[in-house]
Amino acid sequence: MMKKALLRLRRIFPQVVFAALLAWSSGGPIRAADITDADIRDVVNRVARHQLHDLKDGEYPPVKGSDALPTAESAAPPDGIAWSYQWGVTLYGLLRAFDVTGDKEVEKFVLDHNAICGRYYTWSNDLRASVGDSPDLDAFFKKSKIGPLMRLGTLDSCGAMGTQMLDGMMRHPDQVTPEEKAVVARIADWVVNQQDRLPDGTLWRSKAMGGTIWPDDLYMGGVFLVRWAKYTGDNKYLDDAANQVINQAALIQDTDGLWFHGYFVTDKKHAPYKWGRGNAWATVTAVEALSDMPETDPARAQLLDILRRQIEGLKKVQADDGMWHQVLDRSDSWDETSCTAMFAYGIARAVNRGWIDPSNMAMARKAFGAVAEKVTADGRVTGTCEGTSVNTSLDYYERRQRPDDDLHGRGPTLLAGAEILSAGGK
Repeated sequence: MMKKALLRLRRIFPQVVFAALLAWSSGGPIRAADITDADIRDVVNRVARHQLHDLKDGEYPPVKGSDALPTAESAAPPDGIAWSYQWGVTLYGLLRAFDVTGDKEVEKFVLDHNAICGRYYTWSNDLRASVGDSPDLDAFFKKSKIGPLMRLGTLDSCGAMGTQMLDGMMRHPDQVTPEEKAVVARIADWVVNQQDRLPDGTLWRSKAMGGTIWPDDLYMGGVFLVRWAKYTGDNKYLDDAANQVINQAALIQDTDGLWFHGYFVTDKKHAPYKWGRGNAWATVTAVEALSDMPETDPARAQLLDILRRQIEGLKKVQADDGMWHQVLDRSDSWDETSCTAMFAYGIARAVNRGWIDPSNMAMARKAFGAVAEKVTADGRVTGTCEGTSVNTSLDYYERRQRPDDDLHGRGPTLLAGAEILSAGGK
């Protein structure tokens, strides 16, 4: 017994020290159960401001003829931009943060970032048209700050970035550039026409990627489809997004409402564990789709049922401190920040839109209070699981790293705080 107690003390001691330092640096502890709107706004502001940095456009000399690639290689690339799904969620979170803080510098950062990406993409496309696909060009794009966009091959490469770009474009249609339109059109072509799908239309990672279906891809593909429907005015894309959630739920949502992390298509079986962030991607996608879905949509009732059952399941596994675990139904697994924030976002959105009883907001606020304790005075978000694949080993999930300020935690924290502060949702 003494040995177990010492091991537990060794495990929690760094968390105790961190909590004490945070309380000291911010003037006092934020208790999860009684976090105020002012506390939430402060957390959102700190995390948002932490993302801001200098942006610098690149040099875009003409790239024609036999010296096109050497010319491109000698040109200064943009500085400060990035292209990844984690960064896409963060940029979307920054746009929502602006809604509740009014910090115009935050919104401007996102819009400027995306405008640079658009220009860089157009110039890179001109280079490809001049040079043609080749190993040398592929090597150039591997080093490019928009390399995943230029070398599309997965939903991770494009969907989340496209989602936030569309959001920014629809907020400021007068500022939209032809280059940005070209970016979102390329992403839409990939998600709608090129990404591998099963015969029923379900997005999946084909045999080259293990023959699996991931709830992660609901956000990577589904939320983009929601935005693309709104942008184009064509609800067939919204129906596609809703069907992604419905089809996956039929395969991997358990009777307790929680989702297993993935499905093996060839073996016709779901993965054995209920990973926190995998569940959270499903929550966020469901509420994003429902937010734009007409009341008369025939899929609406089924999507609401899926969401409500999951929320009921989440109630039963939320820890006393407000957090959810890395493996949701394993109370001995560690607390995980990104899924806790994403669940808080989804639950708050469901309350704000009138889909579940208002009493559920207490669960979301308690969760955000716990997340707030993971945010440092300078806006870093701690306790977040690194990128994680579908796996059949519990040990695999338990041993995932929690890098300091991992990018997976920033956007969800911003989204959760902004949604809780939003009167009636937005």
